[in-house]
Amino acid sequence: MSRDAHPTRGDAAVAPCPALYATHGAAPGMPARARLRATPGSTRPAQLAALAAALAATLCAAPAGAATEEFSTFHVATQEEDDESLLDHVLTRAPRPWRNEWERAPMALRTAQGCLTSGQWFIHTDLKLRAPLGRSARLGVELRQSESDISSYDYLDFSFRFPTRFGTAGASFRPLYDKSRQDFAVLWEAGADTTSFDSQVVFTIEDMFNNLWAFRQTRVGNASEAYLRHPYEPALRLRGRGDRWRAEIGGKYLTPSLKQVQGYTMLLPQRYTTLWGTLATAAVEADVAGFACELRGWNQQARSTDQPVDLSTGDNANWRRQWTAEAAVAREIAPRLGAELRAIYQSRTERWEPPLGPGDFDGIDRMLQLDARWEVTPAFQVRAGGLHDRIHIVHSGFQPYSTWGSRTESRAYFGISARFGRVSIEAIEGVDLDPEGYEVWWVHDKGFLHLQTTF
Repeated sequence: MSRDAHPTRGDAAVAPCPALYATHGAAPGMPARARLRATPGSTRPAQLAALAAALAATLCAAPAGAATEEFSTFHVATQEEDDESLLDHVLTRAPRPWRNEWERAPMALRTAQGCLTSGQWFIHTDLKLRAPLGRSARLGVELRQSESDISSYDYLDFSFRFPTRFGTAGASFRPLYDKSRQDFAVLWEAGADTTSFDSQVVFTIEDMFNNLWAFRQTRVGNASEAYLRHPYEPALRLRGRGDRWRAEIGGKYLTPSLKQVQGYTMLLPQRYTTLWGTLATAAVEADVAGFACELRGWNQQARSTDQPVDLSTGDNANWRRQWTAEAAVAREIAPRLGAELRAIYQSRTERWEPPLGPGDFDGIDRMLQLDARWEVTPAFQVRAGGLHDRIHIVHSGFQPYSTWGSRTESRAYFGISARFGRVSIEAIEGVDLDPEGYEVWWVHDKGFLHLQTTF
């Protein structure tokens, strides 16, 4: 495999928690039996330190509520199929002016969609509904659909919330066709979107009907996948706001799990599989000297293994991690005309161990964005801007995914945003600014769509 110059490494100091370096499992090169004993969840000091670091990350992390699928489908090298992946993900972010309406509406729908490649379509959809259960209790229905080159999962949650004098207590249920993958959670909330502070704590029992207590529903698809060590997921979100500032931190930790997976035929051996992951975000926004300033960080990592129960091969470990740190400054430069400058630093790492490995992938993105919005009328806006991304790639050994290598990607874009009653729509068209290794129709460089409405 080719090997480019290694990108400069380093942590970002932009966000309170830009990088989480906790690792799990045995070190490469350990004997097979030692690797199994050192799978996530053991009581070795290194494992306890990793657990403590991951739990600490919940104090600088992401929205509560996830599942094993958010980590099992998470990969970073897969994004190389789209040579402009970061540019695409930035343009699929929901417009900032729509945020307050979404947070304060009890019933709303929003979706962001767009091109990743000629054959891949980005989808991120959220739906939330509320109905009274009595004088103060309420039923909630939440749908989250996320399909991209980072991860893929689909959730439909039914929640039951009961306000008390000490906050709101509740529980939720996530049905899935494979009964063993259904999740149950308990939660506690304090504050609201109209108060200066709100919080949410969630404890999820992942895959509850898979070999847990008296339950023996272990079928996943057509195979038995019984847990020997069950996964749980504690999660936390804290959010504060004032007249001139806003801050949010949150995190979730998927505890290490161990499964014994039956072979699809008698000729295939049973296997041990493990999964572990963390997800953390932090954001601070403030008005400083007439400028709207923002600092933001995001970090996700996961580790999985898969090996025969007789330990006859390596554990086929796959570790992946992606983190971003970004800073932005915006200002109104004329009546109804505003501009924003944003810088993003992104790091992607993925490792594969024997028998398929060893293999290593590392990628660094350094991106600048200049964005301008003109409010033609209160119901109609025009948007234009540019993106420039310098990408450095280094890889060696086993590589299950192809890469475009180190490169520079640039794009201009323009868009229109309109509001019709309760429905807001934004459409964005990209303009290619550099030569590509594939056919491009004229200067068209992908399109993106945002839609949001309340009920």
